[in-house]
Amino acid sequence: MNFKLKKISSDASFREFYRLKKGDKTSIIVQANKEKFKNLIAYIVINDVLKKNKIKAPKLISCHYSNNIIEISDLGEKSFYDLVIKKKSKLKDYKSLINLILKL
Repeated sequence: MNFKLKKISSDASFREFYRLKKGDKTSIIVQANKEKFKNLIAYIVINDVLKKNKIKAPKLISCHYSNNIIEISDLGEKSFYDLVIKKKSKLKDYKSLINLILKL
């Protein structure tokens, strides 16, 4: 089976994100070069809390802590910005986003 790995982004932590494509399926590889506990284990715990509160978050697929890597589900390539940029009426989407922020 062919595998493709493409860097997609980093965030304000020491994590790097890659999209792994295996055939027609994708997942996200999260790599932390520093502070493995803070950057991987806490990330998983926070995602679990979000999911328990019915907030969409990636699902843990596999852990490779010794290599500072976890694999999570891919929520897609589109961001909130991508979804609303071409809409004429964005009010409903922004209200949903505000309600989500309040829930957090």
